[in-house]
Amino acid sequence: MAIPLRQTASAPPSVRTVRQTRPASRLVEVPARRRVARFAIALTVLLGGVMMGAIYLHTRIAERQLEIDRLESAVRESQTDFDILRAERADLRSLTRLSRIALGLGMQPAEESQFVNVDPMVLAVTIARTGEVPTDSEIVAGSMAQLGPLDQFRLVKAVAAEAP
Repeated sequence: MAIPLRQTASAPPSVRTVRQTRPASRLVEVPARRRVARFAIALTVLLGGVMMGAIYLHTRIAERQLEIDRLESAVRESQTDFDILRAERADLRSLTRLSRIALGLGMQPAEESQFVNVDPMVLAVTIARTGEVPTDSEIVAGSMAQLGPLDQFRLVKAVAAEAP
């Protein structure tokens, strides 16, 4: 029995076996199509992800721009309020207004002026309490005339070995 089996195995292929091999060759093409389909699906998912990321990024940029616009609007409004308050302050401090109010209170312009000598310690304490500090350009070393009262006070305290 082994001999007939060997003969059938080495026999030339018949039409029937050729037809059976054709579907096998077609099956080889199907995995290539599946690879292309998988690649197309993966590419579609990747492009979809990139597009979703772009949409998210665009949304975040729009939100940030709205926040920037709101802040800029608040800054403009604050600047306008500041300008209005500065104009009111300038009007309240104007010499014309102060002179008008003084005349309304019964005050009169002085005909002669006198200078009153003020104790340097009292002047220094007053300046220290008001927070008036001379700038560096006003302070010149070696010249007591150009030093402000507070700086003169500091120099006196430094000479007297006391901390200002």
